[in-house]
Amino acid sequence: MCQNYSVYSQIQTQLITWAILIVGWFVVHHLTSQREQRKEARERLDQFIIALREIEVRAVEFHQSKTYEADLARTLLFDIQRIFVRLKRYPFGSFVVTPNLPKEMRKAITLRNFDFSKFTRQSPNSEILGDIANAIDKLEDQLEKEYERIYLRQIFRTH
Repeated sequence: MCQNYSVYSQIQTQLITWAILIVGWFVVHHLTSQREQRKEARERLDQFIIALREIEVRAVEFHQSKTYEADLARTLLFDIQRIFVRLKRYPFGSFVVTPNLPKEMRKAITLRNFDFSKFTRQSPNSEILGDIANAIDKLEDQLEKEYERIYLRQIFRTH
């Protein structure tokens, strides 16, 4: 009888060990997947912000050019359209972005001084250039807050 108890005790110990091992593997796998998802989302957000800043640079270049540059105006319009399309893709599709922020950015760049017949060179401290910088900053801030809300607070929920 003592020997049977020993066999059952060993089997029970083995089962507990395997259960802990399997549960541990699932936990580590889950945490690793979350980390990879955060990392990928961060990389895409960083690329998006770089693209936003490139649009800002081109917009300033356009508005400060000596004459109306039709090619640069067309490039800006296409870049703005492309960046809005990117806002619908992963991970931004799950971000809650105030709808007026992308519109504000587009308006800041294209509403004033974008028509060939009314174009005038803008000074570095012009209202138009300030509006462009502010609109892009607001959009970037909202995206950063959404990244934090979705991905960084996730860390604290799982630990």
